[in-house]
Amino acid sequence: MAYEAVSGSTDDRAGTLRRPRGLARAGLLSAALLIPAAPAHAATPIPLGVADSFALLAGSTITNTGATTIIGDIGLCCTGIATTGFGPGADEVNQPAGAQYVGTGAAAARAQDDLDIAYGNAAGQAVTNTVPVDLSLSGTPANPLLPGVYESTAHGALQINTGLTLDFQGDPNAVFIFQGTSLSTAVGVGGSVSIVNGGATPSTCNIYWQLSDATQGVTLGTGSALKGTTMSLGASVLGVGATVEGRILSRRSRAVNLHTNTITRTACFTPAPIGGTPAPGSTTATPPTAAIVPSRRRPGTVHLSGPSRPVSGPFTVSAVGHRIQSVAFYVDGRLVGTVAAVPGRTKFKLTIDPRRQSRRLHRVVARVRFTRASGTPSTTRRLAYRRVLARPATRFTG
Repeated sequence: MAYEAVSGSTDDRAGTLRRPRGLARAGLLSAALLIPAAPAHAATPIPLGVADSFALLAGSTITNTGATTIIGDIGLCCTGIATTGFGPGADEVNQPAGAQYVGTGAAAARAQDDLDIAYGNAAGQAVTNTVPVDLSLSGTPANPLLPGVYESTAHGALQINTGLTLDFQGDPNAVFIFQGTSLSTAVGVGGSVSIVNGGATPSTCNIYWQLSDATQGVTLGTGSALKGTTMSLGASVLGVGATVEGRILSRRSRAVNLHTNTITRTACFTPAPIGGTPAPGSTTATPPTAAIVPSRRRPGTVHLSGPSRPVSGPFTVSAVGHRIQSVAFYVDGRLVGTVAAVPGRTKFKLTIDPRRQSRRLHRVVARVRFTRASGTPSTTRRLAYRRVLARPATRFTG
């Protein structure tokens, strides 16, 4: 069966929006789109794992034109691997801090693995605000966006055309997550993100862009200034002089094109080391396996996912994560199956058949037990689905 992720939340603290009172009915829709409700605080920080240390991560090629500065690790893995324009010469990447990991070695490959999990985490968090595809219409200097999980109308392509203002309200733990198919920005100030009332730590730590288009994920306008971490299925193209305070992370097989840019990874905390750090400017580095410390770098994490539409037949629910000992699946409070760990397993799947269930909202609960080495005893993840009747097959007679 296919299921509809009605709640779509992997966190128990999903927030809800309340309609403002006193508004004329005719103006209610526009008000809901342009003026965010009180902060929902349903969004939670995305665990990036090994990918945290990377300012730039690509899955096929990295192409650079002009003098580009990247502060943070650079990673390239895992298909058609190639880099151009890294200098020395007119086209050169300057890396004042960080290492370069090119190839299928431990660091780049594990960063891509952890990016997979981070992407799923961002995609699974419950939407708290729906806004127009042009985010500039919602996050204005006079009425900035407040923390939450934002999805554009009909889950469309996100745009920043006349600037975007985010209000952290002085909270160092506030989180913004933007879910869309792609992100494009205008040139200069019109394509830039501004922060007001930032927290005690760099606020760009907790801005995330989850982009699902498989072809083009990020397109930054000339001279624009983006803030936050992009996690895209498609390629990333940074216009001339565009800057990023955060990270550009593109998943496997996708390229990144640079042109006289500056990418500065925001350091929110000190991640565990991933191995030996080569001198800046080296093009390939593969840390020895013995230097990797999984128990420190990979605490217990899990993301619950399933189909995205109402269901009429059997469907699969998957819990994906690290250092899981077992996952017990419940439907409407009844235990329907337990999946135990085997060596190398990171995905725990269970097939659910709703055909004998009523046509109403049903809830799946996954109770996850972690290994002792994870430092996390257990956690719970939830999602919901709705059963519908299967359409009868069309018969032709003649």
